[in-house]
Amino acid sequence: MAIWDDVIPPDEQALYERGGWGGRMGFGRRPALLVVDMYAAFVDPAYPFSSPSAPATVQAIRTVLASARAAGCPVFFSKARPRSIPAERGRWKSTASRQPIMADPAAYEIVPELRPLPHESVIVKSGPSAFFGTDLVSYLIYHGVDTVIVTGTVTSGCVRDTVLDAFNYSFRVIVPVECVCDRGITSHKVALFDMHMKYADVVAMAEVLDYLQTVRQGEQGHAVGARA
Repeated sequence: MAIWDDVIPPDEQALYERGGWGGRMGFGRRPALLVVDMYAAFVDPAYPFSSPSAPATVQAIRTVLASARAAGCPVFFSKARPRSIPAERGRWKSTASRQPIMADPAAYEIVPELRPLPHESVIVKSGPSAFFGTDLVSYLIYHGVDTVIVTGTVTSGCVRDTVLDAFNYSFRVIVPVECVCDRGITSHKVALFDMHMKYADVVAMAEVLDYLQTVRQGEQGHAVGARA
């Protein structure tokens, strides 16, 4: 049973199946791990942007992060920063960003359990996607990456937009289902369904861990489940 089966009616799923959507893209040979926006404002319940399931997601990402590092994969993080100038802040519809608590730089620190290592890049972004207005794609090209494992928050927002941009750049995109979270479970499940149908492989974390076990120094000798 897929995580979205209780929110996407069978007749709607049948329409996608009839169109041939939802197949597997498969892993490539050179993966990178991307941790999207797992900073205090989205994890700590003291902040208005936090997701109730974020603490559990932190632990799941921590497991995948350790495996990716052991495999020698490049690892990237994204976060925001305080912005007081309206043009820099953009047209986000939330007014919570103007609360004093959101002006504290501590709100934008990546949680300690996932703290980046000195050689790991932290992308500071202003829009939902970790690619928009950043150098992320050039970093991935530098490392010869063909597969981006996307984790983080929130599923229906910054994660989904990052997945879509990775797809637009022709990367294989993998989303471990336990490693993403959202404020609302319905938007979480619908977004996962949408991504899996068109842009990414939404898979169990165990499958990602099994794959990373086959990667050495950032590269796998033979692609797993990849299409020619």
